[in-house]
Amino acid sequence: MGEKKGIDIKKCKYKIVVDSREKVNKHILNSFEKGFEYKVSHHDMYRGKKSKIGDPIEYYIQEKGLKVGDYTVAVQLPNKEVINFKDKIVIERKADLNELASNLYDTKSKDEEGLTRIEREFLRAKEKGIKIHLLIETEDAISKILSSKHFRYDKASKINPKSFMSMFLSLCNRYNINVWYCNKKDSARIIHDLLFYYCKEYLKNMEKEI
Repeated sequence: MGEKKGIDIKKCKYKIVVDSREKVNKHILNSFEKGFEYKVSHHDMYRGKKSKIGDPIEYYIQEKGLKVGDYTVAVQLPNKEVINFKDKIVIERKADLNELASNLYDTKSKDEEGLTRIEREFLRAKEKGIKIHLLIETEDAISKILSSKHFRYDKASKINPKSFMSMFLSLCNRYNINVWYCNKKDSARIIHDLLFYYCKEYLKNMEKEI
């Protein structure tokens, strides 16, 4: 068999990069610091194996802020070269549907072309070839959006579910955005895994170091 191509991520070090403007994310940083629980299957549990806690996930705060997104990753190769993936992949996190709606319907932030701040960010990412994963910390989000009940995004405003879904899906398709919904307790794990496995595939396709 021939020699494997690329670089093994297990031989690299990496850190999650957190935008300094990302707020109310202590639950995510705490999970990074504690490490994730890896549960065994029912079959392995029957054989006496137990779940384990992984190593803490290293992270650092990007003080000047990321141009796009709230989280990305930086990888140090075996030769000490560092690849910052901020121009390749980012995670944009929303604490709930109300935060997302307030961003999408933020008329005060519209520019001369009618784009809100968040849409300008999506556009900037698309133009630069940056992949965006949008993480919304809301379980059963689709059911909640399509509910006959309107949900508020501020004290005075209500949003029609059909209008919201139409705008949201249009933007996701326009800017090639992947959307994930989750419980807050799982946010850190999803952020890590999305970034980690992107890096794993990226490094597999790199040329071997000389």
